[in-house]
Amino acid sequence: MKETIGLCVIARNEEKNIARCIESVKGLVDEIVVVDTGSEDKTVEIARSLGARVYRYKWDNNFSNARNYAIEKMRSRWILLLDADEELDRSAWAPLREFIETTDLDGAHFRVRNYTGSYSPDRYNLHNALRLLRNNGKYKFSGAIHEQITRDGQGNPGGFAVLDLIVHHYGYLDEAVAEKNKRARNLPILEKMLAEQPEDAFTLFNLGNEYLSAGDMEKALSYYARSKENVRDFSRAFVPHLYFRMANTLDVLGRQGEALKVLQEGLAIYPRCTDFEFVRGNIYLRQRRYTLAIESFEKCLEMGRPPAALEFLDGCGTYRPAFLLGDIYARFEDWGRALQYFSKTLALNPAMTGVLFHVCRALNKLHPEKDRVREELFKFFANPAYPPNILAAAEILITEELYAEAINALRALPPAHEHAAKEKLLYARAYAYLGERERARKAAHEALQLDAKGARALAAHLLLVLALSEGESAEMEKALEIACGLPRPTQNAYRLLADIAQGRETAPRAFEDGGRGELEALLDVYDSLLRMRQFELFEKFLRAMNFIDRPELLLRLAHLFHARGFYDLAVSYVLRSVRELDVIDEQGAFILSRHVAGTLSGAAV
Repeated sequence: MKETIGLCVIARNEEKNIARCIESVKGLVDEIVVVDTGSEDKTVEIARSLGARVYRYKWDNNFSNARNYAIEKMRSRWILLLDADEELDRSAWAPLREFIETTDLDGAHFRVRNYTGSYSPDRYNLHNALRLLRNNGKYKFSGAIHEQITRDGQGNPGGFAVLDLIVHHYGYLDEAVAEKNKRARNLPILEKMLAEQPEDAFTLFNLGNEYLSAGDMEKALSYYARSKENVRDFSRAFVPHLYFRMANTLDVLGRQGEALKVLQEGLAIYPRCTDFEFVRGNIYLRQRRYTLAIESFEKCLEMGRPPAALEFLDGCGTYRPAFLLGDIYARFEDWGRALQYFSKTLALNPAMTGVLFHVCRALNKLHPEKDRVREELFKFFANPAYPPNILAAAEILITEELYAEAINALRALPPAHEHAAKEKLLYARAYAYLGERERARKAAHEALQLDAKGARALAAHLLLVLALSEGESAEMEKALEIACGLPRPTQNAYRLLADIAQGRETAPRAFEDGGRGELEALLDVYDSLLRMRQFELFEKFLRAMNFIDRPELLLRLAHLFHARGFYDLAVSYVLRSVRELDVIDEQGAFILSRHVAGTLSGAAV
């Protein structure tokens, strides 16, 4: 008999998500069942239009009751359990079909990627969740919320696999949480459960999660602590998550010593949990206890990827510690080891293309022959002749102030390709920073002709900088005209600089949010002026900072000076920030610590 499989979903007011969920399994499943618990939007109509059988269920504040009602409506031999705000990754289809055709087990947990904050494909945490169940009538869910599976009325049944199949979950994104107000729905249910069982560790853990999501760290920690005190069975799936979240909450609250104790205890119970070791290494790194951080990250690489039940963040045993080891060695200018670990990072995760900027920095420090830097950089590309790779390499070289080498890289492009506007903009940047103003201006205008909208922001920036460096009022006005349509703060900043350049009266101006957006635009212009070695103009246009009312202003200038190699200026601005504004950040602290270390080293000599 064919092993059939059906999708089972419970939903309410999920018109934004239900189609994505169903379409992620269309062609894989043999039936689709949606149990609606009271939608007031188009959830039901959308589900039916996609072939689902829809049943109504009167909501009774109990997810298990709704889930069990849905299971009763299933006809397939296997049930795929997805929430409406989830989707099954396409890569799971073939192994899922193979599993149900060959297994003697009764179900499987999948790897759920919980995306948080504003959506980014790289910003998620992980947990295992039961998503596949044999439809043999032996299994039911229990618990009003965060329901758990039972077999024949007995809790914690065995007989399930853990498969490395990916489910994408979007319900924890900021927009979704705010829209659905899940806290208002979940908290009363959990509090009722806790009143019935005041020492239930799982309920306490879930209450902690609710307050963590709401940003109430102290209350979340209090529930985590109570949960930890009441854990009796360390094999339960939620317990390692409890240790992980408790440690991270303590860390956020500034209680790193307690966080380290929780992680140490967690490692004693779960010695294969690489994620605990990775968090410990991160705490050491932020405490600037570099030797201990290096030991932790190297141990992470030795431990490798943990078992699925003990993995909360992707890459804690692979590319994450490799990258941070490279970063540590770069801080101490051990460029050989830095390059070694950045290379390892890319080998472990080729998708981390941003690491190539760090690779180029290390190569630039290691090799005085700059053509060799370009040649070595291209070795990191699978196809060095592919136009997007050439463009990426040129951009990296420009970032590292290797302008002539970037131009040499761009000359390898074929005469015709679909990224001509970007090519012209890269030429414009390189020529501008080399002081070849006419060639830079010509390339910027050619980019605008090829892609007026897409090239506008960078072209306007470059043309304004060129006009400022030449004192050409007419060219400044042309650049301001091109800047029309850019964000208002950028236009404000450019107009302010043009007024200063032309000696016009610069009356006090109040920018929105203290000039946050204007500050970013000004810093970009200052960066270009420093790259062009226009130091007198840089000093002149610093006057624009008088119109910015942001506490991070001096620190951001310090970061810029440090990035361009003006280390003494960077130190002086960090000290000014501390003295005048009482503000410092991690980068500022690093700049000071590097200065102190260098001073002490010189004194020792």
